[in-house]
Formats: sequence, structure tokens, C-alpha cells
Amino acid sequence: MDLARHPLTDFEQSLVDVADDRGFTLTHLVKYYCELSHPDSHITCYLDRQRTPHNTIAVMIHPETDVTPLHAVHGLTVQSDLRHGSNMRRFPKRLHTGTEPITYARLIQCAGLSAFGRLLNALVTASTPRSRNFQPEGANP
Repeated sequence: MDLARHPLTDFEQSLVDVADDRGFTLTHLVKYYCELSHPDSHITCYLDRQRTPHNTIAVMIHPETDVTPLHAVHGLTVQSDLRHGSNMRRFPKRLHTGTEPITYARLIQCAGLSAFGRLLNALVTASTPRSRNFQPEGANP
């Protein structure tokens, strides 16, 4: 992770701090995305850094996430369409407009820091027991 090359803004740091308070760690940082991962639940999401200069909290979540419970979380706007972008390395790829597959995700917009925290809590709470107890192949129990 190259913080010197892609330093976090104060607003982005406050988002990373909220995530850290909920067990997420900043695991990858590039020009357009901050990758946040929760090691216990194996949840990964991405902060869209192109929107943070406007104090907009846009979070990309795995495209196969069941967003039904998120509609009930105060302060979240769940987009119905999928977004495409490179560097979301832990998400699946598919063809979009080009000739090469590109990663894609669901976009969730958060009204503020507390809504962002509620989103992260909801993602971890909704993770399946199987994913929480995930053991990489060959790992000792």
C-alpha cells in the first residue's frame, strides 16, 4: 500500500477510522479506491475516492450481496444498477463495454459517517456463518 503515492484526505481518513472501529482494515489503496476488509467475516468493500472530494460517501460492495436488508438501514441509498471499474481486485469480472472483463460492484451511498458505520455493521451482521468460519483450503482448523 503506497500512502505516499496516494495519500488519504482528512475525510477519507475519517472513513477509514470509522471502518477500523468496526473491525475493517485498509488493505489496498489505489488512486480511485480504498479497499477495506473485515478479516473475521471475509467482507470486502471499496470506498470510491473519486466522490470523496465532494464529501460523498460512495461504497462499492460485492455484486452478489443481498441488498434487501440494506434498504431498511437509515441513511443508505442502494443503487439498483451495477457499477464497473478496475482495481476492485476481490470482486468478480464480466464484460461490459470493452473487449476485456472488468470488475463490477453494487454502489451504496451513505448520507454521513454514522450511515457508513451502519452499512459496515449490516454487512458484517449479514455475512453467513459459513463465511465467518471460512478456512482456506489446506488450513488447520
